[in-house]
Amino acid sequence: NHSMHVLLIGINVYPAFSGLNGAVADVNLVRDFLVNTLGVPDDRTHIRTLLNENATRDRIIASFQELASKDNMIKKDDPILIFYAGHGSTLPKPPKWDASSSEIQCLVAHDAGYDDKEGKWVKGVVPDVTLASLLATLAKAKGDNITVILDCCHSGSGAR
Repeated sequence: NHSMHVLLIGINVYPAFSGLNGAVADVNLVRDFLVNTLGVPDDRTHIRTLLNENATRDRIIASFQELASKDNMIKKDDPILIFYAGHGSTLPKPPKWDASSSEIQCLVAHDAGYDDKEGKWVKGVVPDVTLASLLATLAKAKGDNITVILDCCHSGSGAR
């Protein structure tokens, strides 16, 4: 399908803590399926891929924003697939955040780290509310023909 646009994110390597074994392999399998079975062109115009050290928080967010605003190749209502394979986690809900529980869920980027003093996440995470905002912006710009697959722990509120 030449009108499909894809963002693939796979992270095995996490410098601050234990990594994973299958996230990058899962991204490669999804890419193979898209290209070889569905006929999606294997180029950056149609498939953007962030792996390991390239999958920082800033690059993940920038890739969503690029899909929404900078990419004129994506027409309104073209199908968009976003696939994330990596760690997911929970964080205490920041004050004044609209959440139904005392915790929020988040995607854990390659550059995630801890505050050594308190053992809390301090960087490198994409909270569920941020992800929801990125998806809402993308849907407003390109239509709501968006499929999101979050292959990680704590992904239940990912599209809040």
